[in-house]
Amino acid sequence: MILQLEFKKNLYVNVLTVGGYTYSTQVISFLSSIVISRLLLPSDYGFFALITVFTGFVGIFTNAGFGAAVIRSNYNTTYYKALRNLSLLMGVVIFTIMLLLAYPIAWFYRNSSLVLPIVVFSLVFIFRPLSIVPSAILRKNLNFSYIGKRDLLSSLISVLITIIMAYLNCSYWSLIIPQIFVAILNFYFLELKVGLGYKIYPWQYTIVGYKKTKKLIGSVLGFDTINYWARNADNLIIGKWYGAEELGIYNRAYSLLTLPLNIVSGIFGSVLLPSLTKLKRSGGDINKEYEGVLNIISLLDFPIAFVLIVFPKQLVSFLWGPNWIAVAELLPYFGLLLLTQGLITTIGNIYYLLGKEKTNFYVGAVNAVILVLGIVIGAFYSIVDVARVYALVYLSFNVPINLYFGFVKSFGFDWKFIIVFWVPKVLLSLVILFLLWNKLDYYIPFVLMIYGITIVLKVLEEIKVTIRFFVKKILS
Repeated sequence: MILQLEFKKNLYVNVLTVGGYTYSTQVISFLSSIVISRLLLPSDYGFFALITVFTGFVGIFTNAGFGAAVIRSNYNTTYYKALRNLSLLMGVVIFTIMLLLAYPIAWFYRNSSLVLPIVVFSLVFIFRPLSIVPSAILRKNLNFSYIGKRDLLSSLISVLITIIMAYLNCSYWSLIIPQIFVAILNFYFLELKVGLGYKIYPWQYTIVGYKKTKKLIGSVLGFDTINYWARNADNLIIGKWYGAEELGIYNRAYSLLTLPLNIVSGIFGSVLLPSLTKLKRSGGDINKEYEGVLNIISLLDFPIAFVLIVFPKQLVSFLWGPNWIAVAELLPYFGLLLLTQGLITTIGNIYYLLGKEKTNFYVGAVNAVILVLGIVIGAFYSIVDVARVYALVYLSFNVPINLYFGFVKSFGFDWKFIIVFWVPKVLLSLVILFLLWNKLDYYIPFVLMIYGITIVLKVLEEIKVTIRFFVKKILS
């Protein structure tokens, strides 16, 4: 029990540290979006999204599991430098590939004006890889404070550049140029702290680093590739079939799903792997603590999802104005997804912790194929139906698959946990989806209230156990 409480203490201290900076960063980005959305049009955001569908995909190769390799390893600085060599090499290769793909991507969308922006945006692949290893070193050492300060400062600079360029009518360039500046600044700030140096080591170092990491790299790349297209197939299809403006609307709605995923699940996820790794080495109960983290994430995600589901029109009108009102029709479905997706997104950390990256890849592959098929079916009808079918497939297939092959078969959770923790969430989510689909909005707050009660009861149970332990310690 002492190990568990020590884990909780360290976890929540680090979560609060990361959270403080991350929330500040996200608040700045969120508030700035209110201004920027009145300076740029949905078509500008859609144009940028056309580019990031492809650059985001090739970008996953610049990470390739290097961060997880650093956190899991017991090697020294030489290994870290070898991995940075390898990540830089990947970045240069990807930059070259994007230069070659600029015209084919423009041809795919039948939009020749995409060529130059793709070439310019590809510069980020020279600098982003240089930040991966030093950032992982800081996370491994639980130095989340510096990472948070770096992110906050970079975000401020990015927002200022974006607003100035948007005010000067720079259109979609207002979204492209700041990304390059941020990539350069992140590398500079990390190098100041970690000090790996600017020297490029001999090729032999890179080969050794690759040999010691290739198994993890293969599994992580495989899963990330599958997961990326599961999350971005909708953007690709909508951009191709419906155009930049409709993609801008959809992308803005989807951003209100990814925002809480980043500021809640993302924060816990960044702290979870190094914290659970330390707990595992000390012989602590990983599953018990992971369950506690899931309870807290549920509690934090619920009020955000409630607003997205119940008050979409009011939220969109307040934040972005009349040009974006079409976003409101999509928001409830993404708010509904947040209730379960915010929990499922954390499981990758447990797979990596247990050394089961291959299982993560296979499960992710099956989920991705099912989800993409659903997205294609929805796209035949309308953008709203993409969101509807996305939610239906995710709740009916993806969540159950993750529960069985992840929580039960891989992590060792019993069926009681699945029935008590997960079944109410999935069933109530399906009920809400039915009500949304059939425009029975009147009943939705009532079902959400039941959902909220189930979350609060689980969190209270954990708090009671902790209090009981402290009372016993005091009395003894």
